[in-house]
Amino acid sequence: MSVETIHSAVMGVFYAISLTGVMVVVWGVAEAVYRFFALKLEGHLPHARIVATTARIRERLGSHLLLALDLFIGADIIKSVVTPGWENIAMLGAIVVIRITLSYFLEREMERTHQSALSGRLSAADVSDSDPGDSSTR
Repeated sequence: MSVETIHSAVMGVFYAISLTGVMVVVWGVAEAVYRFFALKLEGHLPHARIVATTARIRERLGSHLLLALDLFIGADIIKSVVTPGWENIAMLGAIVVIRITLSYFLEREMERTHQSALSGRLSAADVSDSDPGDSSTR
């Protein structure tokens, strides 16, 4: 195999993983928007249920975003294989630090929301998977 073939193959993998990350973000946002509007259109609900369901929507969106961030980090690491200069490695390091920081705080926020639900500040029954717009519960 020639160097150009390897470079093209690695860049193809980079773009495929990056595209997958973008699709995960788009899917998560679309799902969150759908569930949010379904909740709002459901009619007059108790405030506690609205808060709990909104927290569940945020938790699911956060899961999608965390997965996408991991995919983007993986894609950047793979891309660094074909562009190993010090400048590119430094840029990769900065990107990884930023994305890991975002992942950390997003995961921490999701854990805080989950702990709130478990401690009773949000009704555990309301945080179940019975989100509005989820056709499996109807």
